[in-house]
Amino acid sequence: MRRTIGFTLIGIGAFLLAGFVLARFYIAPTLIGAPTEFYQVTRLQADGASYFDAGKLTPRTGATVTATNTIRSDVKAREDGVAVWDSTTVVEDAANGVTIELQKQRLAFDRRTGRLTNCCGAAVEGDKSVRQSGIGLFWPVEAEKKSLEMFDAKTMRAWPIVFAGEERHDGVRAYKFVQRVPDTKIPGALPALPPELLGLPKGGAAVPVDRYQRSDSTYWIDPRTGAPIDQQRHVVSTLRPQQGGAGSLVVADLDLKMTSESRELLRGKSDDGAAKIRLLKTIVPLTFLGAGLLALAAGLALATGHGRLPRHRGGPGGSAAPASR
Repeated sequence: MRRTIGFTLIGIGAFLLAGFVLARFYIAPTLIGAPTEFYQVTRLQADGASYFDAGKLTPRTGATVTATNTIRSDVKAREDGVAVWDSTTVVEDAANGVTIELQKQRLAFDRRTGRLTNCCGAAVEGDKSVRQSGIGLFWPVEAEKKSLEMFDAKTMRAWPIVFAGEERHDGVRAYKFVQRVPDTKIPGALPALPPELLGLPKGGAAVPVDRYQRSDSTYWIDPRTGAPIDQQRHVVSTLRPQQGGAGSLVVADLDLKMTSESRELLRGKSDDGAAKIRLLKTIVPLTFLGAGLLALAAGLALATGHGRLPRHRGGPGGSAAPASR
């Protein structure tokens, strides 16, 4: 009977040890990644901002501008290992009732690495011909101290984003990354402008223009989850004559910083994600490992006889016979 129980425990122990390997090296990597069902709203705010009010054809300065980003996942469009998110950003001066810009992007990306792929209707401003590359809104789950490339939806190409050190940010150990996008021509046709709007003499013919944009962005990433917990962006956008030469118009000069409410939201989500990752990568596998080793040890002891109780000499009462003299 003891040997039967012992072999049963050995089988259970082997099963639990196999569960440890499966949980740690297969289930955890499979489950840890970008959620396919996701909804999030974050805001950045620029105080003392400058921009051009296209509705009234006048520049504004000293304004408070907000950039509200809404992300919704498209569960039906997802593929194996790929998540699909739709991102809409509204840049506005609410006090003056001015919508400065509306930006739309559809991203398809690997749920673990964050690498963008061009499936599932991925598009920028509805243009599916744009080839998206690098990472986008979702960072690699396992954040590393190395530079990456991040796609910029305005210039429609990926630019280096450089690891700039480790620091405490809002009480959290974070990796700091910086991306600098140089002055780059933005694709798309624009209407010609009166020359005086470009600082040129009045009375001339309307001037065909191109739009240029540059930006400096800083991201703080929680290394436990690879999730952003804060960001800042300085964006400068101008219109310039297509033929070159003098004249320009500042469309926007925004020093955007994430609001405290959005930082708290991202911090809370990152803490929750870190707890889930720890459960999947550490607690569950170690539970399998500990239980498996105990069952295996007990089974071996019983199966080999080392688990038997000592047998005492003597009669049925168990008392030892007296020593003979």
